[in-house]
Amino acid sequence: MTSAPPPTSAHHPTPMAAELRSSVSAPETPDLHTLPASAGKPARPWRLATRLIRGVTGVVVGCLAIVTLMTAGFTKYEITERLDDSLQEVGERLQFAVLALKQQAPGQDVAHLSDIKPTSLAYQITDTAGHVLLRSSNAPARRFDVPLSGGFYMLPQFRVYVTPAAQTDRFILVGEPRLHRTQATHRAILIAVVPIIGSVPCIWLLVIWIVRRGLRPLVRLQDEIRERGSGNLTPVPELALPVELSAIQVAVNSLLERLQKALSAERAFAANAAHELRNPIAALLAQAQMLRAAAQDTLPASTAAETNATPHNMPRPANTADTTQRLDTLISQIHRLSRTVEKLLQLSRAVAGTALRRDRFDLLPVLHVVADELDRPDHASPRIVIETGALNTLDVLGDLDVAGILLRNLLENALRYSPQGSAIQVHVTATAALPPCCHAEGPAPSGQAAVFEHGACVTIQNLCAPLAPDLLNRLTDPFVRGNASAEGSGLGLAIARTIARQMAIRMDLFSPIPGQNTGFMVQLTFQKAAGRL
Repeated sequence: MTSAPPPTSAHHPTPMAAELRSSVSAPETPDLHTLPASAGKPARPWRLATRLIRGVTGVVVGCLAIVTLMTAGFTKYEITERLDDSLQEVGERLQFAVLALKQQAPGQDVAHLSDIKPTSLAYQITDTAGHVLLRSSNAPARRFDVPLSGGFYMLPQFRVYVTPAAQTDRFILVGEPRLHRTQATHRAILIAVVPIIGSVPCIWLLVIWIVRRGLRPLVRLQDEIRERGSGNLTPVPELALPVELSAIQVAVNSLLERLQKALSAERAFAANAAHELRNPIAALLAQAQMLRAAAQDTLPASTAAETNATPHNMPRPANTADTTQRLDTLISQIHRLSRTVEKLLQLSRAVAGTALRRDRFDLLPVLHVVADELDRPDHASPRIVIETGALNTLDVLGDLDVAGILLRNLLENALRYSPQGSAIQVHVTATAALPPCCHAEGPAPSGQAAVFEHGACVTIQNLCAPLAPDLLNRLTDPFVRGNASAEGSGLGLAIARTIARQMAIRMDLFSPIPGQNTGFMVQLTFQKAAGRL
C-alpha cells in the first residue's frame, strides 16, 4: 500500500491491531441514556442557598427596619418628656429670683451668666402686664410671644414653659432653644439605632453560615448523584441526611436499581440477539454460497437431459445462468440483511448505554485499526488517508470500544457514499486552539457537548454531491439516507450521533465542505485527557 507524504499518511497496522479489531467490531459495553434535546427556552438557573440567604436576610432586615423606626419614635418621645421635665424643674428653681425682685425697684434687669452657649436655657420673669422684669443674657428683650398661662408652647426658636410664680403678679418663662432639643433628640436616636444597623452585616454573615451549614447534606447528596452520571450505578451510601432528603436518597437508589436491571436486560438482549441472529444468517449465507457453487459446476448438457426427462406435469428447472443470477441476488440480500442486523444491534447497544465511561485511551490506534478493517493496507490505491501531522499519541476521555463503533460507522458511511476512485480524507489535530477547519459554525446542536478548550478534533471528508440543508438536518435520524440509490441501512449516522451525545463529543455535519462547492464533512471534537498530547 502506498503512503501519502510524511504529514499525511495512509493508515498502518499497529501492534494493538488484533486486540482493537475484536473490541471495535463486537463491543459489549452498554449505554446509559441519551441526552434529550431541550424543549423551549431553558429556565434560568438559580441556587437554593442564594434564595434562602436573600429571603431570610430580607425578612430580618425588614423586621430590623420596623424596630428601628419604632425605637426612633419611642426615643424621640422619651427625650421630649425628659427635656420638658427639665424646663419645669428650672422654672420651679427660679422662684428665688422672684423674691429678689420684690426687694428691688421695678426695672428690667439682665442676669449675666458665664459660659452661655446657643443651646443654653433662657428665662424671663414678667409681671401680669407682660413687662420683662428679669431675664437671662441669652433671652430676648421682649417677652416670649406666648400666653401668660401655665403650660408648654412651641415657638420657631424656643420651646417655652410658662408657670405662675408664688406671687400672683409674677410669671416665670423658661425657654429651651429648639437647636438644643433637636441635637439631643438626634443624638439619642442615633445612639439607639446605630447598634441595630450595625448588627445587619453580622446577621447577614450568620445567615450565610447557617444556610450553608444546613445545606451541606444536600450538597453531599448532589455530589453522590452527580457521580452516578458516567456509568456508575452503585447505590448512594448512607449520608446521615435529614428526613426531607432521606426520601430523595431512597427514591434515587430505587431508580438506580431499576435502571441497573433494565440495562442488564438490554445487555442480555443484545448479546442473545447477536448470537441468535448472526448464526442463522451466517448458515443461510453459507448454504446459498454452496448452492451457487454447485449450480456453476452443473453442465448445460446435464441440465438439458434433466429437462427432457422431467414429466410434462412437473415444472421445468431454470437454466444455469438464471439459477446463478437468482442465487447472486439471494446472497446479496443476505449480506444486506446481515449488515442491517449488525447496525440495529449497534443502535440498540448505543441506546442502552455503552458510551458513558470516561476512561483514558489513545485515539490514534483505534482510528488506524478501524481504517485497516475497511480499507486493507495492501491496496495499491488507499481509499482512506489519515493525516495526523506530528502526533504519535492522542489521549482522550471516553470508552475505547464505543469510540471504535463511532469511527467505524462514520468511515463506512463516507466510503459508501464517496464517488468511485476518490479517497476519504481524515484529519486529526490536538491543540488548545483548534485549526479553522475544526471550528463549528454556530452553537452546539441540541443535546451536544460544547467545544472543549483542550479538545482533539477529527474530521472525515468525502467528495460526494452536496446535500440539501433540510436533508442535512435530518441525516442523523434513523433510516434517513443521503443517497437512496446507494446501499445502506440509514442507521450509521444515527448510531454515531447517539454515541457522540453519550461520550460528550461535539459532532457537526457540513455539506458542502467549508470553503468548497461539494463534499460532505463530519467533525468530531473529543475531550482530550490532560497530562500529555
